[in-house]
Parts: sequence; structure tokens; C-alpha cells
Amino acid sequence: LSLAAMPWLADHAVHGTVLLPGTAFVDLAVHAGDLAGCGVLEELTLQEPLVLPASGGVQLQVQVGDSDGGSGRRTVVVSSREGEGEWVRHAVGELAPAGSEPVPAPLSVWPPAGAVSVPVDDAYEKFAGRGYQYGPVFQGLRQVWQAGDTVYAEVELPESAEADPAGFGLHPALLDAALHGLLATSSSDSDAVRTGLPFAWSGVQLLAAGARHLRVVLAPGAGGVSVTAFDGVGQPVLAARSLALREVALGQLGGAGRQVRQSLFTVDWVPLPAQASADAVQWVRHGGSEVAPVVVAPVPAAPSGMSAPQAAQLAAATVLGWVQEWLADPETDNARLVIWTQGAATGQDLAGAAVVGLVRSAQSEHPGRVLLVDVDPATDLDPTRDADVDTALAAVLGADEPEIRISPAADGGSGVAVFGRRLARGVTKESGVAPVEWDPQGTVLVTGGTGTLGGELARHLVTVRGMRHLVLLSRRGPAAPGVAGLVAELAELGAEVRVVAGDAADRDALASVLAKVAVERPLTAVVHAAGVIDDATVESLTPQRMVPVLSAKVDAAWNLHELTEDAGLAGFVLYSSAAAVMGSAGQGSYAAANAFLDALAVYRRDRHLVGQSLAWGLWEQASEMTGHLDGAGMSRLRRGGLEPMSTEQGLALFEAAVAWGAPLAVPARLDLTRPSRGGRPVPALLRGLAGG
Repeated sequence: LSLAAMPWLADHAVHGTVLLPGTAFVDLAVHAGDLAGCGVLEELTLQEPLVLPASGGVQLQVQVGDSDGGSGRRTVVVSSREGEGEWVRHAVGELAPAGSEPVPAPLSVWPPAGAVSVPVDDAYEKFAGRGYQYGPVFQGLRQVWQAGDTVYAEVELPESAEADPAGFGLHPALLDAALHGLLATSSSDSDAVRTGLPFAWSGVQLLAAGARHLRVVLAPGAGGVSVTAFDGVGQPVLAARSLALREVALGQLGGAGRQVRQSLFTVDWVPLPAQASADAVQWVRHGGSEVAPVVVAPVPAAPSGMSAPQAAQLAAATVLGWVQEWLADPETDNARLVIWTQGAATGQDLAGAAVVGLVRSAQSEHPGRVLLVDVDPATDLDPTRDADVDTALAAVLGADEPEIRISPAADGGSGVAVFGRRLARGVTKESGVAPVEWDPQGTVLVTGGTGTLGGELARHLVTVRGMRHLVLLSRRGPAAPGVAGLVAELAELGAEVRVVAGDAADRDALASVLAKVAVERPLTAVVHAAGVIDDATVESLTPQRMVPVLSAKVDAAWNLHELTEDAGLAGFVLYSSAAAVMGSAGQGSYAAANAFLDALAVYRRDRHLVGQSLAWGLWEQASEMTGHLDGAGMSRLRRGGLEPMSTEQGLALFEAAVAWGAPLAVPARLDLTRPSRGGRPVPALLRGLAGG
């Protein structure tokens, strides 16, 4: 795909950058659906703009998945790459068989009675002043009328050989022009429902091909606007149940966009080669007086009736005591403590996940002293049976890995498969889900919403996502510094913001806040950005010091999960930390708390609920989480490869991560050369990226 082959594409530019129009992704997906026997584009979400290079081109790939066997639905993914580079996913969605959406009735009256004409003579000059530079082929808007919030537009494909509709179901330039009536009737750039580029489509049907003229009806609806297009005699051509538009930040375009893609990661589990038998290895179970080369310490299951946060507090405190005793005993200097969890990596054991986060931090402080082993419960390996422990140790010892996952053998046999943990680039991994668009007329709850990062997120939700109703919850609430100015600023942009003092870790207080969300503006998304930090090395950490750190993250997240479980949320985003993923030294309690959040996102997905944990790297802007760091603390993080990201980069990564939709995303700027400087071995987590 190149400008040389299709010069008319150069007529679609945003902020000076030529982008493949979002309507082209619709045409590609609809055509692929036709080939696969799926006449409805049920969902299509734009994850990443496709920037067209001035010279050369990009390879384009459209993948349609297997039928689900029941409803006949199939996934569809559109990707591109330059040269032999990584494939970048631009759009992901779902196709459905014809008949799953109603067909609109013919249009009987045009223009509609009572609609008021809107001047469009200088519309494209005005659009250009707002960053939308449409060349001749995309300047198809001819007339616009408006009745209330419904917009009616007449558009045509300009007479140009380059704009020949042949070869397209509906020419992308014509469908794009059909949406320009929204821009022409928007009151300002802050009117995010009517401005921006096509971001998420649902229920799209192409009912006739080859059109050059359209009569278009754009009506408000849940999640955006409905789009219905007719030909000159009123017969339906295209219908879309919903379209959401989104402003594209400059940080998502051109070189900055590639930098965003390079700063989005996830955790992958890679198969490890089989290890030699460990029959000769001496091991004992933890709890006795004997010390052997390997001591196996299974994390006990939580007592019946204990809540997930209580279980996490208990398990983390218990394992903290074990690790402290182990490190303090000189007889264990040449031995390894194996912390055995079951299902922590797959979200089945949330308390075990908190333990894993704590131990990762201890491993960073004391390399080689403690090993993490997580056993999938489906393997039926029992740490109380000697033979099963032998099997596990045979699989993991000698692997030169600080953390191992043991799962059933892929062939379904009686053996096991062993995996090591790696950081992988998010652009190369399928998320497995199509993100759900947030209804701009719904309410978003942000915990920690008056903090530095919470305030920036609130601005972003209003100006980019078009959200019109926010509840900002924090301990200080209206008394927080700068909150009055923030509320006034967002009010000028047309948003209603309610600031509430309270603690999401207090279930009753949170329930009271949620009960006051207006019925006509139901809760559509939750972002849990609150947190408390109390850095300490593993030796100086105490269970008492862990309580407030875990409570602010864990108790609050669990309360949010339980109290919104039946709310049908479109978004449930947890602000986690790379400390949990990378095991930052001196941050054991914080790593434990955030590892619980990472597992909770997976736990929710397994229950068919939305859920995503963003394990943030280092923000350049000082916040409650980073303001305490001195020069030495910053240097330590940078030695681990973390580089500060600007607010603009962070918010662009927020959009990229949420659009991608993976349960765990790691938005972070990494200098992958730093961890290996000075002859230091590359951490196992980074081996897939930094090599060696």
C-alpha cells in the first residue's frame, strides 16, 4: 500500500501527517467478511493509525479467524509493516453472519421536514484550521441540515479517475465525507462526540456497492452516533449501529507514534528446554530445622471464608517472615528457597500473586537466593507429595531462571511443560479481545482522581475520549491542591465533574459514592489510580508497614470489582506499576499490591468481565508515587532500564494500551542497553528484548 499506487490517499492528512482513513479499514474488513460468509461487521476498533510514508510503502495484512462454531462469528485483524519490521495491528474486530442486524427502511423524504440548513461553503477551510487537511478527493460534503442532535448530509465522490468507486464496496473517501457533517455542526474542538477520526464501529452492513452519491443520516446513540446512508432514490447503501470518534493526539502520529508502539510491552511465558533429572538434589520442606541445598515452601491456601484482600495480606506477611528468616540465617547462604504457588500466574490465586510480587522485589535485592515456582492447578502436582516435588524440581533446577511456570504438557500427556517469564513488545501480541468503546454520556469513576496523574487523566478523558461526566474520588477530595482549577477547566470544556472525599478501600464509603451516580448517566468505566507507597528493603519491611500499601491498591480494587460486577462496564482499568513486573528493589509491599492488580485483571477476564492492568514505568512528572525518590533512587531505576516518560507520552500510551486491550500491559520507556552495562548479566525478564 503506497501513495505511488494510490495517490488519492495523500488527500487525507491530520496535523500534516498522511493517514489511511479509518473508513478504509471498514472497507477492508467488510470485504474480508464477505469472503468468509459474514455479512455484518459487528465490531471494528482502530488501535493504531496507519501512517503512510512519503516514499515506499507498507505491507498490508487482513486476517480472519476461524468460525466460533456456534454463532458463526469470526475475528478480523488488519496489520501493516514496513520492510521486514514488526507487524503493527491497526484495527481489530469481529464479523458476524448476515441477518444479525436489521436492515433500514428506504428513505421517503429528503431533505427532512423541519431540518435547518447549515452553511458548508467554507467547511474544508475551517476543518484545516482544526488539523484535518482534506484534499480534493475527500472534499465530498455538498449540503448539511440539522434537526436537534441529528445531522443530515448530502455527499458525493468528486469526479476524478483516482476516486473511481470500482474495486471498493464503498469508496473510503465517500464514506469519510459522509461523516464530515458532524465536523460541520460541532460547536468547538472540545465537542468530542462530533469531532475526531473514526475510532470504533459496530453493527456495520454494506447493502449496495459502487455508490457515488449518498444521503446520510447521523443520529446520536449509545457510544456515539448511528450512520445510515442511502442512494439518490432513498434505497439503503450502508448502515452502522454506532460509530465513536476520537481525537488523535500528535504523539500517536509519525515517529512519535512508532515510539509509543516501542514503549508498550506485556509479559510472555516462553517454553524452556527440558532439564536434566534432579533426582540427586537434596531438598526439604520449609518449616523444619534441617537445611538442604533446596528448601521448598508452598504458600498455604487461604482459610475458608477469607476475602481476597485479607488472604493477600496474610499470605504476603507469612512469606515475608519466611524470606527474612532465610536471608538472616548464614547456613542458607549456599541454598535456595523455592516459593511454591499454584495458579498465581493465571489469576486463579490472587493472594499468591501478591506473594509473587513481594518475592520479585526480594530477588532484586538478593539475586539467586529465592526461586519462584508457580504450578498450574491443572497439572495436579501436589507439594505435599514427594514425587510431585521431585518432578517440579527436575523441571526447574538448572534453568537459570528466577521464576518458573509449570503447566500441563501441550500434547495432553502426563508430563509437564516449563516456561520462563519474558517481557515482550505489545505490538507483536494478540490481545484476544475487541475493546469496548466507553459511552461519552456515561460516568467514569477515577480513584486518586485529584492526584497529579489522576488530574492529567481527567483532562485526557474529557479532551480526547470525550467523556462528559467524571467522579474524582480521593482521600482529600475538594481539599486537594489545584482541584478547584481542574474542575473549572473541565467545566469550560463541557464536562460535569464531581469531586468526592473518600477512600475506595472503605467498602461502605465506595458503595455510597457509586449509589449517587445518576441513573441517566450510568457508570461506564472505572480507573483505579489511587495508591500509597512506603519503600523499604525486605529485611526492614514489616507486616504492619505493608497494610496501608496493600489496602490502598488491593482492598480498593477488590471493592471496585465486587461493587461494579453487575454494572456492565465498558472499562475497568487498574493503575499498576512496573515494580510488580520487574521486581524493583526496596519496593516489596508496593510490588505485592500491584501484582495483585495484575492478577485481578486476568481473574476478571476469566469471568467475562472487562479488566486491564497497566503496569506503568517511570513518569517524568513527579507524583505521589515518585516524589519521594532522590537522585540515588532515580539512578537505581535507570540502571534497571527505566527511562522517564513525559505526560504526553504517558497519555498516548494509555490510549494505545486501552485500545490494545490485553489484560496486562506494561507502558514504559526502556533503555535495553542499560541492564547489561558494566558486564552485568541481562535479567531473565529482558532476555527476549535485550538478547543474551
